[in-house]
Amino acid sequence: MNPRRLLKTIGVALGLACIPLLVGGGVLTVKILSRPRLVAVPSTTHSALPRQACPECHAPIAAEWRESYHYRSLTAAYWADVRGLGYLRFFERMRKPCVNCHAPANVLDLAASRASQDAAVGVECSPNVFRDPPGIVPAARSDDVELGVDCTACHVSTHGIAGTGQRPTSVHETRADLRFQDSVVTSEALCRTCHVSAVEDWETSRLSGQGVTCLECHMPRVRAASVAGGPERLRRSHRFAADKDERMLREAVNPTLEIVAGREARLRITNDRVGHHLPSGGNFLSVRMIAYDSAGGTLTERTEAFGRNETIVLGFWPFNTDTRIPFGQRREIRLPLPDGHGTVEAVVRYHDWMRVRPVVRTLTEAF
Repeated sequence: MNPRRLLKTIGVALGLACIPLLVGGGVLTVKILSRPRLVAVPSTTHSALPRQACPECHAPIAAEWRESYHYRSLTAAYWADVRGLGYLRFFERMRKPCVNCHAPANVLDLAASRASQDAAVGVECSPNVFRDPPGIVPAARSDDVELGVDCTACHVSTHGIAGTGQRPTSVHETRADLRFQDSVVTSEALCRTCHVSAVEDWETSRLSGQGVTCLECHMPRVRAASVAGGPERLRRSHRFAADKDERMLREAVNPTLEIVAGREARLRITNDRVGHHLPSGGNFLSVRMIAYDSAGGTLTERTEAFGRNETIVLGFWPFNTDTRIPFGQRREIRLPLPDGHGTVEAVVRYHDWMRVRPVVRTLTEAF
């Protein structure tokens, strides 16, 4: 071929190849610019009580809260990774509202926004830059962001301090709010604000029909004081135990291992203890099954993972996959066994985004 014609052909091919990139870049730019700019506002605070007064007076509750990931929602190891790898800066440029849920300025007044905009409250987190938040989110907080989701974020509105109203105090007026009195309303109106995907799963589960709400698992009743030096009474825990709690993880995962006909090891994980997908969010469960001979040597093994994988740009299959286990369903892994005798070990681990959590469960069976 004539060298000049060859170069022309290559140039045309490269030009055509650049068209999808230019179109995709243009679409992304339009989507990003059409999103509202991310802004941070001061907290909605009480006119007479500073933010610091809440944990000082309600010290027993504050002690529980400091053990939670509501308190560490911007300072835990996960966010150290997010910041260290530049994800947070990238998401802010893409106008993805991360801090809005991790350090909200005001949660209680979103109901008015919902009514005025005819939109659902709550978002589903996604790293995909093309996916817009589907609902109304809290405003990001500009002050004391290191406190994460604190007392003020959830209990103070423009109308004052809100709570159950069951135990009035002379220190401050507390508005009785149904969202703190009825655990179903709490789940649907407050938890949904930042955990919409999990709450929507729960609403369609058997647990919801039985009256088991988010609070029964994540804010169980405890007998403890509410204020420093006060009497112990039955109230809700503020530890907000969830997937970062190893004990809750062990109780949530329900695996069984058995040797079945045909010389196979079968591991089943049944999601009958969690009112939403297992695992939730962008986390993963991994299962490693290993068959050992009688001397401890490895004969064969198999690894499977369950979770939701989402890419930053390509938001469709096979780049985005969802193998989480819905409530009421189970997943099965089979490992063919060689001749002879030995032991099968199944190790279930939890992967918290980029970090591998400790082993959740280990099961063994002889064959």
